[in-house]
Amino acid sequence: MNIGNYLFRKYTQPQRLLLIVVLMSAVAGVTALVWITGGIKYVYSHSMYIPIAIAGIIFGYKGGIIIGLIGGIALGPWMPINTETMEMQDTINWVYRTFYFVAVGTLAGLSSDTSRRYIERLKQLARRDPVSKLPNRKALLERLQDLRDSHELTTQNYFLVTCSIDNGMALRSAFGFTVIDAIIQSYAKALQAMSAHQPEVFRIHAGQLAALFPNIAANDTDAVMNECLSTLRENANFENLSVYVNRHLGGVFLNDLSIEPATLLQHAEIAIARANDKMMDSFIYTPEVSETISKHLALMAEVSEGIERGDFLMHYQPKLELASGKVFGVEALIRWHHPERGWIRPDEFIPSAEHSTLILKISEFVLREVIQQTSAWQKQGVYLQVAINVTGHDLLQPGFSQMLFDLLSEYDVDGNWIEIEITEGTLIEDIDDVVAELLKLAKAKITVSIDDFGTGYSSLQYLYKLPISLLKIDQVFVKTLPDDEGASHICAAAVVLAQKMGIKSLAEGVETEAHLNYLRELGCDYGQGYLFCKPLGADEFIDWYRSHQDHEQQLG
Repeated sequence: MNIGNYLFRKYTQPQRLLLIVVLMSAVAGVTALVWITGGIKYVYSHSMYIPIAIAGIIFGYKGGIIIGLIGGIALGPWMPINTETMEMQDTINWVYRTFYFVAVGTLAGLSSDTSRRYIERLKQLARRDPVSKLPNRKALLERLQDLRDSHELTTQNYFLVTCSIDNGMALRSAFGFTVIDAIIQSYAKALQAMSAHQPEVFRIHAGQLAALFPNIAANDTDAVMNECLSTLRENANFENLSVYVNRHLGGVFLNDLSIEPATLLQHAEIAIARANDKMMDSFIYTPEVSETISKHLALMAEVSEGIERGDFLMHYQPKLELASGKVFGVEALIRWHHPERGWIRPDEFIPSAEHSTLILKISEFVLREVIQQTSAWQKQGVYLQVAINVTGHDLLQPGFSQMLFDLLSEYDVDGNWIEIEITEGTLIEDIDDVVAELLKLAKAKITVSIDDFGTGYSSLQYLYKLPISLLKIDQVFVKTLPDDEGASHICAAAVVLAQKMGIKSLAEGVETEAHLNYLRELGCDYGQGYLFCKPLGADEFIDWYRSHQDHEQQLG
């Protein structure tokens, strides 16, 4: 039985009875109209098609047949051709008429039934994924709205877990376009088989699933999340092959009737993004996360205005030869002095900017400011190589290299006075394109170095391809020297690697004499850190530099 018709009969019986009464009244009305206007010979008998067609549309072909028969009989053997003469019609006439009435009712009903089934099919398709047959995002939103409208969340807590497959492009490239569908279906079956919870599973995106768990207490959400992770980890298979799926899970505890369903899904997306950013398998949403994101978005909205307003400044930190103590260069570091929030650390806005086009605005500002400052220093007789931090996103932007060359030309600065520091983590993707861009810079005599070495994922096989002249050891390893055995091994390996490659090594975060002495023993070439000098504004740095030079001359 069609579920729509069943529900209609069950819950709208009074309305259906009213419609039957109306239709029967219409049949009686047409019959009376035919009699009053003189009988069958006049055209008013055709008015009977109206209630017959309506009956077919509302009640289907059965309704059309029944009202067709009733209409045929009403205008049949007892209805005269002419009421004045009371001449009766031949039997064959009213039988034919009844046949046409029934045919019209049947056709109207069949058309209505077909349309109704088609509409029901469309409704089903709108709520289900056509491949996996799982309920889709629309169905999940409707389910959440039902929970909200029924106030069920006040008596029974629910926990929503969303799973995102993040390496879908790589999987499709390796196994074909059907691999994601297969993994999704495998995951769905595995989640549905969690008999202790019996979650409802939805496919909310091509590479995303959602599972709605009933009767989950707030202190049990971590356990449920871990169980989901374990379940999905064991079911990453495609055509009997175990495949690597880079998945992240986000969780939302549902107990607040005031939150709209779309907002709940947004919270789940935020939790997945948070898990990804923190390199965690899963993350459970808390209101504080949204507040943090809102603050970040508000901050990002002020970047362009801050650049135009002059809130961004460049500070400079010297790099010294560890053996002699001589300054051989500086690193340019961006700082943001917000008119209301004061000094904002780079790690509060640079990571977010790197995920948007704002990083291009920031990089363009940094390049212009640094090259202009380098030119100004050289006019004062100070010749130092200045290092600029650049992301892989910058490097691969069309026109980046040319913009750098144009700025060097505009301020009459030779390329050998500029060093480009590229973070190790940006080398793993598009390595060939990165190498091509770095070679362009090297041909212009611009020095290239690897920043934060040891913290990223680059393969050593890539390093020999790069036109680099310096490896910078990240301060996270330097700060625990010499007591941390693991950090000591990493620093020593980096120094040896640099020596084998015929390039120099530099340690960041040198803050104590113990750091300095240990790095000298390792054979590290250069150092940078608060032991020597903190980052300073351009004028302050020149004062420090000249004082340092005077001190060096006195010692010399």
